[in-house]
Amino acid sequence: MSRMKKILSVLFVLFIVGSLYGQSSKVISQILEEDEISLGQLCYLSVVYQGLANEDVNFKDAINILYERGQIPYAAYETNGVALINLAFVYSQIWDIKGGLMYRITNGSPRYALRQLKSDGIIPSRYDPHRMVSGSEALDIFTACSLKYQKK
Repeated sequence: MSRMKKILSVLFVLFIVGSLYGQSSKVISQILEEDEISLGQLCYLSVVYQGLANEDVNFKDAINILYERGQIPYAAYETNGVALINLAFVYSQIWDIKGGLMYRITNGSPRYALRQLKSDGIIPSRYDPHRMVSGSEALDIFTACSLKYQKK
């Protein structure tokens, strides 16, 4: 990892830690270092940010919370990697994204959630929907969504 990328990553981590209401910096640091973010880590970010659980929630419980709320279609194993299309879907459940016609008709289906995030400039349009997402990419996208969609 280049020196500049490390510096930017540290800045993102500081922003994320602050925006996640004091969430455990250990978990954020762990996510940042991952080559592939796991479903458990992604759900952890989502439930803590939404205030559905405190920062002590484990990954399995975070998955179950989102599943019970209908924010993920099924409860998979917590160490499964996350493809970009699924990351976009989980993130689209966090914020009130207006979206285009197809996004609204399909209630923000994964396909149209990803298309909306690409259209809004959050995710580069050239990215493959089935590409596995690293921890630092997931946090970068989380930060961009937070800046774009969070109510002021």
